[in-house]
Parts: sequence; C-alpha cells; structure tokens
Amino acid sequence: MTLDPALIGHWSSLPYDTGAIETSDLGFLPDGRGWSVWSSASGGLHVARFRWFCPEAGRLELHEQWHASGTWAAPEGFASVDETSHSEGLVRTGYAIGGDGGDYAALRFTRPVEFTDAYARRGTAIAPTDDPSYELLPYT
Repeated sequence: MTLDPALIGHWSSLPYDTGAIETSDLGFLPDGRGWSVWSSASGGLHVARFRWFCPEAGRLELHEQWHASGTWAAPEGFASVDETSHSEGLVRTGYAIGGDGGDYAALRFTRPVEFTDAYARRGTAIAPTDDPSYELLPYT
C-alpha cells in the first residue's frame, strides 16, 4: 500500500465553488484513513469515511467504509443526524497536484470525488479530531 505524502492534509472545493450552494472537503490522514464531506447552504451534511492508497503514481483509490448524514452546525460538525451506516464504495481516479495560477495548491481529479474534481489545499496539519463526524464515531 503506497500513500502519496503530497495528499496528506485538508482540501476544500470552496475556492472553486463560486456561486454554488454546495461545497466539498477532503481529509487525508497519514495512516491511510480519511473522510469526504459534502455540505450545502440549506444545511445538509454528509460525511463518508474511507481508506485511501495510491496503487501507482497519479492514481488514487478511496474505499468507503462508513457514512453519516444530517444537518450541520457551525463551525464544523453535526447539529442533527438522520443516518449512520456501514457502507462500501470504491472510487478510482487519477489525480494531479499543482498550482492553480492563483493562491492555492490545487488537487485535480480525473473523476469527481464528492461531486467535484477540483480542491484547494487548506492545510497539511490534520488529525482524526478534524473529521466532522468524530463526535459520532471516534477513531480507534
């Protein structure tokens, strides 16, 4: 199992979501765990946890294991929970990391992940407690 250290950290679609009412975030932990977040201006929140690895350079596999959905509360987290469940899903996609011509390091996928294919780096420091669903199901 190969992990690309360049992926580790927080990524957000927000800088590329101009005019959109939905946004997505990704978190890649250095141990191969991670999460994706979809949130909407109307209050919807969905978090999916996955295992990730890179089978080869520029290729990423996300193996979904669990998800929760409900409504969000500021600053980040669930205000209410409608569903939690074990889940199995697989996303295989190509990716590239580079500048976006502006202020962000950009992560671009060849196939959308959480409804979009472009993310900007929010930061490289990351911990399991940064996951918006951590209070629902702490990491072991």
